[in-house]
Amino acid sequence: MINISTFICHFNLNTLKKYPTPGDTKLYRYSALLVILIPFVVYIGALRLGFVYLDDDILIVDNYEKISHIENLGRAFRSDAFFANISPYYRPLMNVSFMVDAALGGPSPAIYHFGNVIYHMLTCLSLLWLLSLLGLSKPKALIGTLIFAVHPMIGHAVVWIPARGDIMVTLFGLLSFSLFILYLRDKRVHHLLLHVLCLAGAIFSKESSVFFPVLFVFWLILKKEKLINRKMLIIYGLWFMVLASWYGLRLISVDQRSDGQLGMTALRENLPFIPEVISRFFLPFVIPVTPVFSSFYTGAGFLAAIAIIIFLFINKTTGSLPLILLGTAWFIGFCFPNMFVRLVSAGDSFEYLLHRTYLPYVGFLIMLLAPCPEKWFALNVKPYNIVLIGLLLLLSIISFARQKMYKDAVSFWGSAIQYAPEKAWFHYYMGRYYFKQKDYVKYEHYLLIADSLKSYPDFKYHLGMVELVEKKNYAAAYSYFSEAFKKGYGGAEARENFVKLCIESSSDYFKKGLYAKAISRCEEALVNDPSNGVAAYNLGIYLVTVGEKQRAASMWKRAIRSKPDLTAAYRSLSLYYQYDVKKADSAAWYAREYNNHGGTGNLISPQ
Repeated sequence: MINISTFICHFNLNTLKKYPTPGDTKLYRYSALLVILIPFVVYIGALRLGFVYLDDDILIVDNYEKISHIENLGRAFRSDAFFANISPYYRPLMNVSFMVDAALGGPSPAIYHFGNVIYHMLTCLSLLWLLSLLGLSKPKALIGTLIFAVHPMIGHAVVWIPARGDIMVTLFGLLSFSLFILYLRDKRVHHLLLHVLCLAGAIFSKESSVFFPVLFVFWLILKKEKLINRKMLIIYGLWFMVLASWYGLRLISVDQRSDGQLGMTALRENLPFIPEVISRFFLPFVIPVTPVFSSFYTGAGFLAAIAIIIFLFINKTTGSLPLILLGTAWFIGFCFPNMFVRLVSAGDSFEYLLHRTYLPYVGFLIMLLAPCPEKWFALNVKPYNIVLIGLLLLLSIISFARQKMYKDAVSFWGSAIQYAPEKAWFHYYMGRYYFKQKDYVKYEHYLLIADSLKSYPDFKYHLGMVELVEKKNYAAAYSYFSEAFKKGYGGAEARENFVKLCIESSSDYFKKGLYAKAISRCEEALVNDPSNGVAAYNLGIYLVTVGEKQRAASMWKRAIRSKPDLTAAYRSLSLYYQYDVKKADSAAWYAREYNNHGGTGNLISPQ
């Protein structure tokens, strides 16, 4: 990373020594080492973990051919996060980081988990630096960073590969803020340029980072800096250039959808996110891999918020008020972008994901640390050191123990199902994993469970695919497909498979002597795909069987227009004109075309 060397140059003991505190100890000389070493020890076991088949299978396994070729580097900036242009998520630097991993370690999940651990360690180091630059004492900065480093809610982002974007946006955001503070102090141009470069890194890592410029301006207001002068106008101009570049590239790269998954409706339904995030910070003991909103944690979050407000009111000082306000703005400001997205299936699946807390929790920590008495963080004074070490040890043990749930897809989705067996989509995702392993029996098993809990068109469609591809049970497949389409399931692939079903089932009906059904299915195939030459040809054969020879000939001609190399259609038309219509010229022409397209044998009977 191009900015790490500069970061290390500025992160030195002189910065930390500016803030002497009661109970200062030599331990703080090794703060940087501790915030690297401790999360490394807690999370190094993640290298044994596999893919859990929640987006990581799409990002890494399915897209490996794309991320393993460096020539696709530019494509990362012209595609959505899934290299498919079907989602509203634009995170090119996340995909670039996966390309680096692929170049270093191939398709093995270990290299991608190792990448997350390294990025998390760098983020912790950056957080320690920012907390020190904000004026927090060395003990507060160290303890706050260590809590962040090993907190179980944060741990999900570390061990879940697709959370790479959240880690990277936090890393770049912290560095950008730190360099912004340094530039305000010393007015050095290289600090400004690195600040803007890191801001670009954050914005191209995840969309929520667009709030950073607002946060920077808010910090200027809190510090009573002038908002309008030559220096600030240059900064605003550079911010605008970064944002405009990002917006322009995003505009041409992602699906600009405006359905129920994005917008104010999603925000309103996601309002429990904030109290849930607050309560789970203090109660991180039973955290499922895919959380769902609960009345208990929502209520606990509201009570915790009230307690925090009372605590801040009682303990606030003039010096800590700016940091309290900054932390509050940081926390709320980075929660809200996540709340504008809500999957249509959220009621029967996860309602928010743990990785979304990674960036907001930085602000939450700042808000809590600022007003706390310094003596609480004195590591050489009892009983504070016992409580702090015990807390960090407890959080580390929980985070370490939780990693077993991320061992593989079976462990991950099994844990989710055990926590909330009534959630239909948990069963569906377990089934989808078995589908990718070609275990279609277990795939159908979990699909049926999911469909019995809540009937979504996705479930109906995939059940239809099982009946079509694996069982050749065309009646059941047709029923499932029809239900899925009635409920709104669609898309080119779905229609293509439905046409395939109609053609195969029509052939089956024909062999059984059910000619009317065979004709009806073929006609349905042509309604959904008018240019399907195979369906037109087969329909002609079925029509001949029931005596509709003229209509059959029109179908064969239609088949040739759609599929000029369909040899059998030329043969059928040659025979039709020779024996039924008695047009020798037409018969001879189709016979020649039959031979020209690879047919063998003489179709014209001697006169």
